[in-house]
Amino acid sequence: MVTGIVPVFLLSSTFFYLVSGYSFTISTPRQCQNLTVSITGEDGQPPYRLLLVPFGPSPLPDNVEFVAVVSDAAGFGTGGTGIATNVLEDDGSELCFDPSTNVSPSFAFSIDPPNQIVQCTPTRVWWDNTTVQGIPSFLGVIPGGESFVIPEGPITSVPSQGTGFSWTPSVRTGTSLVIVGGDNRGVGSGGSLLNIVSAGTVPNDDCLSSNSPSSTPNSISN
Repeated sequence: MVTGIVPVFLLSSTFFYLVSGYSFTISTPRQCQNLTVSITGEDGQPPYRLLLVPFGPSPLPDNVEFVAVVSDAAGFGTGGTGIATNVLEDDGSELCFDPSTNVSPSFAFSIDPPNQIVQCTPTRVWWDNTTVQGIPSFLGVIPGGESFVIPEGPITSVPSQGTGFSWTPSVRTGTSLVIVGGDNRGVGSGGSLLNIVSAGTVPNDDCLSSNSPSSTPNSISN
């Protein structure tokens, strides 16, 4: 077993190097308190990482959730993805952040069609090239299921849609999917978008297979 401690308030893009295995558990998350992560199992290849992704409709007050993803040298999400986990109130000690200060990502990205991910239907992921550093990359995080690197096709420039690429999501209808953007400043520097994958007006499952990401529960608990 390997145990790591990370600060709970660093929810936008938090990493901790740990041993990936068959399962991991976390202590009860509490605002501005350390979070203990315990890993069990012998599999995995260094380096190991823990990513915490904000989740839920409202970050404040008292409504913070996150999803934990464990990775190793074999790739992103190989250690599993946790369910959405609530962060409890602090114990009355001094706050570690200013709740009156707005926080925004270093750059923003968009999807087209806007505000929706449709199963097996091409989606354009795009950004303003003047706001990024390097070439952005994107991750798909499915709470309580599988997480993956979003494959980037040819990068093109489109009027009114900036710079981006086309991606066909082979993710099943009804799945909660968080898209996390990042550039040379790190994972999460582009913020995240949450969508429920829809079937669309003309359902299409041609891109689905037994390997398609899903919301199948895994061994992560807290």
